[in-house]
Amino acid sequence: MDHGVDDNNVLMKVGAEHAHDIDALCTDIASVIFPSAINPPTEAMISAVSAKLIQLVSDLEARLLSKRNPHFPLTWETLSKSGFLREPDLIDFALARVAEDRLGSCIAQDKVKSASAYLDHQNGTLADAAQTLLAAESLHRSGAGSTYLGLTSELLYKLTWQIVAAIEICEGARQPEVIAAAKSLLSSFCEADRAQDAARKIVHFSDDPTQTLVGNPEIYGLHLHVAALSADLELDHDHILRLIDASSSAPYAVMLAACGVSKTHALKNIFLFRGDLITPREAGIFESGYASISPDEALVQIGYWASARAQFLSGGKLP
Repeated sequence: MDHGVDDNNVLMKVGAEHAHDIDALCTDIASVIFPSAINPPTEAMISAVSAKLIQLVSDLEARLLSKRNPHFPLTWETLSKSGFLREPDLIDFALARVAEDRLGSCIAQDKVKSASAYLDHQNGTLADAAQTLLAAESLHRSGAGSTYLGLTSELLYKLTWQIVAAIEICEGARQPEVIAAAKSLLSSFCEADRAQDAARKIVHFSDDPTQTLVGNPEIYGLHLHVAALSADLELDHDHILRLIDASSSAPYAVMLAACGVSKTHALKNIFLFRGDLITPREAGIFESGYASISPDEALVQIGYWASARAQFLSGGKLP
């Protein structure tokens, strides 16, 4: 068939655009399934994770050794050689804190309604959770000295006794005082004091629909936004932080679609957290594909992510 030169050029242009979109979509999907293969960690990311781990070990040492704790962790070299600092759940925790720092910096804190709006709530549980969240957020922002308070009970237990063992290796003898300090720390630790758990309580007891909390992170703050996503999608809080901060905006868009967030609000949220990272290609895929994602399809995909992460945390087999 002879359509003429102009028609052929138009067809070639359309074909090229479709090929580009398909290639871009394949790259986005691959980056979700095989993130370490498509996007190897940068020097900046490695440095940020290392800094988080050093601070974490240092803070715990300070709690266990009191005034004997040096500026740089005494047990760092021993723990590094043992391979413990490469445990999947510990790395996952550090990566989530790096993501939390970046995502939190995207929100203008002076405009955030956050937990302060619930401090005088007639529901005492809700008011207590709001107070806990504000205290936990303050501790997180203050940095050094309190990083271990964000650990889960299981991870704190593992890390504490690894550090105790490393201290005894460094000292060449049993350390009854350190063991006593470790027992005291673990007995006094309350996982409900973590920001994640306090935010989860607020989402559960609040009269605000989760869709409102999901759709307005600039009003309710990062922790309540993530807790609302967690409640709707049954994903771990730290997992959601990492998905929002992923190399592609696709995972975040899929989560928002699963929660039934409108295209307008989804676009606003994506630009809030990823405005400096999103590419024209990603914007184009979002524009053409977001409305076609059904909540059920999105939930199926999210189930695969949850399964893959569970495998990674249990055996470190997947990226």
